[in-house]
Amino acid sequence: MDHEIDRRTFVGWTGAATGALALAGCLGEDGDDDGNGGEQNETDEEPNETVDVAPPFPEIEDKPDAVYVPTHRESMRALEPIAAGDYRLAPMLSYPHPFWTVTGDGEDDVQHVTPEQMRGVHMMFTLRDAETGVVLPIDSGVVVRLSRDGERVGSSQSMWSMLSQEMGFHFGDNVPLEDDGTYTVEVELPPLSARTTGDLAGRFDERETVTFEFDYDQEFRKSVTDIEYFDEQRWGERGALEPPDQGEMPYSQLPEVDAFPGTLLVDPDGERPDTTADLPRSGDAAFLATAIGPDHRLADGDNPYLLVSPRTPYNRVPLPNMSLEATVERDGRSVTDDPVSLEQTIDGEYGLHYGASLEGVDLRAGDTVTLTIRSPPQVARHQGYDTAFLEMPPIELRVPEADA
Repeated sequence: MDHEIDRRTFVGWTGAATGALALAGCLGEDGDDDGNGGEQNETDEEPNETVDVAPPFPEIEDKPDAVYVPTHRESMRALEPIAAGDYRLAPMLSYPHPFWTVTGDGEDDVQHVTPEQMRGVHMMFTLRDAETGVVLPIDSGVVVRLSRDGERVGSSQSMWSMLSQEMGFHFGDNVPLEDDGTYTVEVELPPLSARTTGDLAGRFDERETVTFEFDYDQEFRKSVTDIEYFDEQRWGERGALEPPDQGEMPYSQLPEVDAFPGTLLVDPDGERPDTTADLPRSGDAAFLATAIGPDHRLADGDNPYLLVSPRTPYNRVPLPNMSLEATVERDGRSVTDDPVSLEQTIDGEYGLHYGASLEGVDLRAGDTVTLTIRSPPQVARHQGYDTAFLEMPPIELRVPEADA
């Protein structure tokens, strides 16, 4: 329980960081730099001395309540993936930087987290199934412990589940470091809390621990602070960065619309969507919903299965840790006695989705299915996702005719 207290205390810190971070903020807004951030902050230190500076973190005014283009593309160092049981963990390191946490149902529950200090790393991990490569949704319980020369460094730290335009879904946090040297990292992975189906069924129910090492020194700091800033005219535009090449790092990307079985639900006055860009949205999240027949492996008994796959609108990144309910109406009357809770599920073929068998419901053409988002994705966000997926009104969908 101690690491949970440390995590909450750390996240609750919202004041301005001292030293390099404060300087970077000034340069990014009102200093001699024009805000495009083409240069690193200067230092008078000798080449062999420690450099404790950060790139500028310019702010964007009037950000849309949607996915937008960030100010820059971050630099990071990818380490060798590590296998542990059924898990395959890919660690990545960058410089400490701000992010946003979401711990409730709306904009008032968003906190801007700034680093406590600039000496340290932003530590990130992508977790996959070693067999299928599917990125796995751990919502909480990942604990990281650091040591150096056999001595424990700091206290245990819980990681946040996160969304990034460059990494997709992952988990991580800023980790302060006082000294240069070689650090050993122990990562404790909890069992998956999401339901597993298909090739993933019955797996990931054991706790695993993996370790790796990295060197923290001036060479590392220089390499991860060499970042690319975009033209200021693009900052805050609706859109997103292109995902990385799948050979460079694991990226959580859901299948396109035509990969899903069943009858795709549509807007009441709309046509069948062909791509994620055509899907109905709530809070700028794109929602794929399909009714799958009782003969499918996901269905329970003689009941149809409702599969809902929320994703980011441009790169099809899954949106985990939501609370979703569905109701069905026919001719203005409810077909479901109570709202049906959709369970977070990870499937080897369809990835992360929310689903449930509709007990006693025979879906027919013309039926109205309403999706209610009880809570938005409870994940931290990097720049570009911090204003999206927050205020999420219900979505009304229609079961189309068979030839639609």
